[in-house]
Amino acid sequence: MPTFPQRHKGVHVRSYVRTRFGNLENVCSHWRTHPGQMNLFD
Repeated sequence: MPTFPQRHKGVHVRSYVRTRFGNLENVCSHWRTHPGQMNLFD
């Protein structure tokens, strides 16, 4: 697995397989914002 720089306000997501619109998708590892960090409707 490649190494990624540390993110202060992020969460690393491992690669996984998901079903979307009835098709299987391989999702690669990536960084995303921490759950609850974005408050869109406040």
